[in-house]
Amino acid sequence: MQAYRLVRRSAGPPPGDGGAPADSAAPVAAGDRLADPVQTEVVGHTDGPMLVLGGPGTGKTSTLVEAVAARVAEGVDPERILVLTFGRRGASALRQRIEARIAQDGHRVLREPLVRTFPAYAFGLLRRAAAERGEPSPRLLTGPEQDLIIRELLDVVGEEPEDDPVGWPTDLRPALRTRAFAGQLRDLLMRAAERGVGPVDLARLGEKLGRADWPAAARFLREYVAVLALRDVSNRGSIAYDPAELVRAATGLLRDDEELLAAERRRLAHVYLDELADTDPAQLELLSVIAGGGTSLVAFADPDSSTYAFRGADPAGVATFPHRFRTTSGAPAAQVLLTTSYRAGPGLLAAIARLGRRLRGPAAHRRLHPLPDAPPGVVEVHTFRSATSEAAWLAHALRSAHLLDGVPWSRMAVLVRSTALQLPTLRRALHAAGVPTVVHGEDLPLHLQPAVAPLLLLLRCALEPERLDEEAAVALLHSPLGGADPLAERRLRQ
Repeated sequence: MQAYRLVRRSAGPPPGDGGAPADSAAPVAAGDRLADPVQTEVVGHTDGPMLVLGGPGTGKTSTLVEAVAARVAEGVDPERILVLTFGRRGASALRQRIEARIAQDGHRVLREPLVRTFPAYAFGLLRRAAAERGEPSPRLLTGPEQDLIIRELLDVVGEEPEDDPVGWPTDLRPALRTRAFAGQLRDLLMRAAERGVGPVDLARLGEKLGRADWPAAARFLREYVAVLALRDVSNRGSIAYDPAELVRAATGLLRDDEELLAAERRRLAHVYLDELADTDPAQLELLSVIAGGGTSLVAFADPDSSTYAFRGADPAGVATFPHRFRTTSGAPAAQVLLTTSYRAGPGLLAAIARLGRRLRGPAAHRRLHPLPDAPPGVVEVHTFRSATSEAAWLAHALRSAHLLDGVPWSRMAVLVRSTALQLPTLRRALHAAGVPTVVHGEDLPLHLQPAVAPLLLLLRCALEPERLDEEAAVALLHSPLGGADPLAERRLRQ
C-alpha cells in the first residue's frame, strides 16, 4: 500500500489573482509595509552580517524585497545592491517583485538591482575581467556540449582491457556507452568541481572509500580537462566553463587579483542572499570573498527546506554562517528568527509541528504562530493501492475543485517526489480527465523538456527505425504528438 500526503489548503491569500505570490507572506499595515517588528529590524539592518531564520510562510522573501526597497529609498544606487538566489526562475521572479515594489514608492526603475544566481554572477565577473584585460570573452559550456564530449571520450574505450586508456572496472564496461552512464559521470565531475576536488583528491577518496569507479573517473577527468583545454586553444583562446567550474573560477580570479577584489568590494554596498540552505561550499566560498570582513550582508534561510542536495547544496552552511561571516570587531553574525506564519492557520501549523518533532537539528525556527484571525486550514491524508488509483483520484479532485468550487487552474499544484517515476502516469491521467497541465521544467536541459523530448524521439526513430521498440512506441503514443490515452493504447494492443 502506498501512502501520500496530498492536500494542503492555505489560510493565506491565494497566489495570483491579485494576491501575494506563493513564496511571499508579507504582513501589511496602514502606513507601514511591515507590521512585524522582527521584519522591521531586518529591513533596517545595514551594519555587518545577519542571518535570518524562518519557516515556510514567515515572509523571508518579502522582507528581502522590503530591505532592498529601503536601501534604494535611502539613495543607494541599485547597481550597488547584489541579491543572490537559487535558480534562474527564482531570480527572475524576485527581480520583478523588487522592481514592482520600488516603483510603488514613485521611483523610476532606471537601474535594476543585481538579482543573480551564483553562476550568473560568477560568469559576469569572469567576462568583465576578460574585457578589462583585452582577452576574448569566456563562454558557458552547455549541458549537451558536455554530454557530447564525455560520450566521445567514452566511445574510445574498446572491448579489450588494453583498449581502455582509463581503466574502467570490468563490471562498468557494458554501461560505458549508455546515455545514463554519461549523465551520471557528468554529475560526478560537476559535484567534484563544486567542492574543489581534483583528480588526485578524487582518486584518494575512491581508494579510501573502496570505490573502484572513482579512481577511474579521476583518470577520465584528466582527459576531459585536457580536451577542454585543446578546444579553448582552437577557439582563439576563449575559455569555456561548465556551470560547476564558474564559481570556483571566479573565486580564484578574485583571490589572484587584489585590485579586482578591492574594486568589487567597493562596488557592492549591500549583499542579500535568499535560500542560504540551497548553497554549496563553492558558492559560500565566493560569498565569503566578496562579502566577508563585516560587509553589509543579510542571508535568509529555512534549514529544513534544502531540496537540492543532489546538485551539491549543503544545508550545513546555515549552521556555520554566524561564525564564518563575522563583524568588523570579530563577533559572530547577528541572528534573528521569524516566527509568525502569514500563510498557514493553526490547524496546518499543528500538523507541521507534529512532523517537525521528528526532524533533527535546532527547532526554534519551527515554532510558528499563526495570525489571530487566520482560518485553521485543512490537511487530508489519503492512501492508495496503486499509482493509477492515486492519479485518478487526483484528477477527480482537481476537476471538482475547478467545476464545483470555482478554483482557477492556475491556483492548483501537484507536487511529486520523482518526476521520472510519477510524472508520466500522473500527466496521462490529468490529460485524459481534461485537466490542463504545465510542468515547471525550465531548469531541465533542452533535450529533456517535455515539449522537446517526444520530437527528438520521433526524429531518432525516423532516422534509425530499429529504435522504434515497444517502449518508444508507447512513449510516442502518450506524448502530445500521439495524443493517446491508456484506453486508446489498450485498443491498439488488442
